[in-house]
Amino acid sequence: MSIKLVAIDVDATLLNSRNELTKHTIDTLKEAIAMGTKIVITSGRPLPGTEPYYAKLGIDKKDDQYAINYNGATIRTTSGRMISEATLTIKDYKDIYSLANKIGVKIQAETADCIYTPYLSAPKYTKYEQKLTNAKIRHVRMQDLKKSDVIAKIMFIDEPEIISRVKKELPAWVYDRFNVVPSSPVYIEFIDKKVSKGNAVRTLAEKLGIDISQVMAIGDQGNDLSMIEAAGVGVAMGNGIDDLKSIAQFVTKSNDEDGVAYAVEKFLLNK
Repeated sequence: MSIKLVAIDVDATLLNSRNELTKHTIDTLKEAIAMGTKIVITSGRPLPGTEPYYAKLGIDKKDDQYAINYNGATIRTTSGRMISEATLTIKDYKDIYSLANKIGVKIQAETADCIYTPYLSAPKYTKYEQKLTNAKIRHVRMQDLKKSDVIAKIMFIDEPEIISRVKKELPAWVYDRFNVVPSSPVYIEFIDKKVSKGNAVRTLAEKLGIDISQVMAIGDQGNDLSMIEAAGVGVAMGNGIDDLKSIAQFVTKSNDEDGVAYAVEKFLLNK
């Protein structure tokens, strides 16, 4: 059965270790797009953080092209029209903030276009996230949050050794209320319990009338597990974590060897 939709993670998957989208990958994906394949960037980033890559592929600002952001919390057209959204509350943020203070880890929250930091001086990993996402950083005190504020995701952001420690210290109520996603060695993300990249890929495929067996998903980290499991063809990057490689149908080359292009060529272009 032919692949009609390819869901692709961004960091350390679509992009190489220099955060570049290579010409070979662009040309390969454009060839797939010309065949009618939907290329859906499926990321923890907000839409503004992925728009430059859609532009390079020639499918930005389109009503019939799609983006999955915030690890599946939102599905939009690349023109910005919302298809599906699952958000968190201010109470969620305050509860996770209290936990962060208790266990000793830094925190931030993300809205559609801003990163909220409770610190007067934004931590270095908040600044790093801002660089990746093109979102503005706003210092917002807990007491200044409004009930109307819409939170897409909450993140612990800290040094790898701290993230590794607090991952083991999360209480049961956190897992009861949130989908907990270890998206990188310096991030743990908290999103709506129903949200995952896998669920978003299923939802979009159903909307488009595409059978899940006709979906390929490509990723490298723990937040990609659900879509690798969901897709008809699950592909782990050569630089991906072992847990991902163990469930994938195919392990492609690394992100510094155009691993995305290699997988698309193999399964779609028969090269």
